[in-house]
Amino acid sequence: MGNYLRKKRLATAMIDVSDGTSVDLTHICDESGVDAILSSNKIPIGKNANLELALHGGEDYELLFTASQHAKIPSRIADVKITEIGEIRNRRDYSSAIQILGDNGKVRPLPQRGWEHFKKQR
Repeated sequence: MGNYLRKKRLATAMIDVSDGTSVDLTHICDESGVDAILSSNKIPIGKNANLELALHGGEDYELLFTASQHAKIPSRIADVKITEIGEIRNRRDYSSAIQILGDNGKVRPLPQRGWEHFKKQR
């Protein structure tokens, strides 16, 4: 899937989410100088999991990528379903680079939790 996105020049940034979506998306945001807003009702949640695990758990080995809002992203690549989970925005002065829109319609900062290789783990 990564090769397809690269060859077709669809992805503007890409990372695997093996360390957790909140951590890995923060890496994209920090390196690109942007913010993200996720929609809680669009986050894929696996069987026997919950939203917290979907956002902060690791070892998923999925690709998280950003694309231009005008890009024509197929619904499946290499038989893997593609799911839009939010949008990238210009950097704002939030305490967190990532915000999440809850089912209640309220936006809140999304804390960065997951595995960070060079940070002392608690």
